[in-house]
Amino acid sequence: MVGYAQVPVGIAGPLVLRGDFAGSYTVPFATTEGTMVASYQRGMKVIAESGGAVVRVLREGYALFPLLAYAEVDEAVAAGEWVDAHREWLATVPEGTTMHGKVTEIGWEILGRRLLLTLRMHTGNAQGANMVNRAAQALVAEIAKATGPARVALHGYDPEKRASTRHWRGRWVVASVRVPASVVVSRLHTSAAALAHLWADYQLAYARMGTANHALQVANGLAGIYLATGQDAAYTAESCASSLSLEDDAGDLVATLDLPSLHAATVGGGTQKGTAAECQRIIGARSAAELACVMAGTLLAGDLNLAASFLGDDFAGAHERLGRSRPD
Repeated sequence: MVGYAQVPVGIAGPLVLRGDFAGSYTVPFATTEGTMVASYQRGMKVIAESGGAVVRVLREGYALFPLLAYAEVDEAVAAGEWVDAHREWLATVPEGTTMHGKVTEIGWEILGRRLLLTLRMHTGNAQGANMVNRAAQALVAEIAKATGPARVALHGYDPEKRASTRHWRGRWVVASVRVPASVVVSRLHTSAAALAHLWADYQLAYARMGTANHALQVANGLAGIYLATGQDAAYTAESCASSLSLEDDAGDLVATLDLPSLHAATVGGGTQKGTAAECQRIIGARSAAELACVMAGTLLAGDLNLAASFLGDDFAGAHERLGRSRPD
């Protein structure tokens, strides 16, 4: 390491949350896009005037999916049955490699003559990649020793840093807000019906694309918060698997954002290095789950505002006023 890359940091807030965590938060973004920070700021104001966003952590656990390739299908099936018969004991093997990790799932499926394992662990307030890598290595060694020769790929069926609609990892978080019709008009300058129609168009387009990201700008907010708070920024790709919903309910706008693979950490990695420690203190989250909820509420705010801006006539103009300078 030779130093630090300097990226401007902006803040937005207050972000008002209810649900698993309740409070008012200030959120830092490391970004060169001034317009982006302003976008999240306006979305947060809409949420605050609507009584706050409800945030819930549905599940937690970092997962790895090792692969063991056997000579025959029957050998792979027999290995899976052996895992079933020894699951309780097997859970002690990965837990023996760490002081903090706790096994929440050991599962398997068959792909031809290959046994695809699932090892999921609760990793406390750490992101947990290195922790679960060590744990999976110990688990696979025991299975291979007991079930016969197999070719092992520790990252055999791996959503690592790529979006997946099949496997969830990290924290499954949902954020929701009901924006009264009056606030939709006064702050977003549109209607719930217009936003719902816009979203129907986007859903069709996203289905045609085949993307796992069915939200508007989650990568913007995630990348900014990740860089500011010392997360592994490459997990933006995986955490962006998401579903946004914008619905008209008698004039009110009901907006929800579902994030099934959101990665967040308050300890370990770069979370307490350099300015990341200061940005972590700005947010004030006392756990990784709380930080994940702050992220989810923030991302919902950004998508609310961006959807409304698409219906207005100032999207390009805002970027010219608030964004990076251009020499033309």
